[in-house]
Amino acid sequence: MIERIDGISVNKQREYINAENKTYDDLVKSGYTPQGADEGFKTVCVMKFEHPEFYNNPVKRGKCDVYHFKNWQEAAETLIP
Repeated sequence: MIERIDGISVNKQREYINAENKTYDDLVKSGYTPQGADEGFKTVCVMKFEHPEFYNNPVKRGKCDVYHFKNWQEAAETLIP
């Protein structure tokens, strides 16, 4: 169940969610692999594989850089030039 957050209008929540969804798509287009939120939804995890074309094969995927951010928008501001 999604609960209402007091003090934030529905329109502001919708704007935030739309911005997060767009940013998530931008991260994917830039070659990053967003993994989702950690337990408690305090941070989100973004991964960058050395060879993303082998995402199904962990051996060929190569090195992986892992980043943690407050939300997808912060991740995009930091990772996408």
